[in-house]
This record gives sequence, structure tokens and C-alpha cells, in this order.
Amino acid sequence: MAIFKESTQNNDKKSIKTTFISDGMEVSGNFKGEGALQVEGILHGDIHVTSVVIGENGVVNGNIYTKNSIINGKLNGSITSDALEIMKNGVVSNKINVKSLKVTGRVEGEVVVAGLLEIESTGYVSGNICIKNIKTHEGGRILGSMQQYQEPVLQEEKEPQITETV
Repeated sequence: MAIFKESTQNNDKKSIKTTFISDGMEVSGNFKGEGALQVEGILHGDIHVTSVVIGENGVVNGNIYTKNSIINGKLNGSITSDALEIMKNGVVSNKINVKSLKVTGRVEGEVVVAGLLEIESTGYVSGNICIKNIKTHEGGRILGSMQQYQEPVLQEEKEPQITETV
């Protein structure tokens, strides 16, 4: 499992603060801020942080908004992230919206991947899948409908045309 290390930016050292919910703990409430959250117990609430790790015994009942996520436990909710890895014991049910996704565990629901979806040999993805690129290892399974990801197109505002009537 990943351990979050110190990051440097503009030659100023900033340490990433990690909040830890240990096994046997149950917490209700939302988390928001800079830093990391590691869940080994049960969390009822939404998460808005830089990085999230849900450990093997961890359960999150809520939505996650983050840059980097590793799930080896259970997420009962949606996730929006740049990079997401669902490990062998990881289970996600609901909606996933990410730039890259690596699945060694199990996903059920709607999956949108703007970059690469990689399904390892023990990985299972079921539901409506919208992807740009896919890599499936021997043994990896997909069940459901699949369509190609299209980059969102921003429409320019056009000035209203004035027409004269005579």
C-alpha cells in the first residue's frame, strides 16, 4: 500500500498531513482540505482531499473527490480522481470518473476513464463503461456496455444576430 511522502514545491518543503482512521473506529462526517486520508475503519461522509487510501478493512459510505486514490477496501459511493488504483481486495460500487484507472479488484457501476483503463488478471469491471484506452491482462473480465470516451467540447458563445424585418 502507498505511503505518502514529503513533497517539495518551489524549494519550500511542505509535508503532506495524513489523517488516519484506524480499524475498529467508525466516524461520521465530511473531510475537506489539503493532505491525505487513510481509512482502515468505517467512514460515513464525503471526502475532498489530495490523496485517499482505503485499507483492506476500510469502508467509505460517501463520495470521494481527490487527485490520487488507492482502494483495497470498500467504497459505497462515487469517486472523482485523477489516478485511481483498485487493489485485489478493493470493491467500488456506484460511479467512477477518473483520468486513469487500474483494477485488480472489483468495480460495479458507471465507469468513465479519460485516459487508460487497465484491468489486471484478477480485475473485474461490470456496468456502463466509457473509456479512451483499455489494456486487459489475461484473466481480466469486463461485463456490460462499452463506448469510446469523447473529450468535452466547449462551445463558443455566439453573439445574437439581429435581423431586420420590413
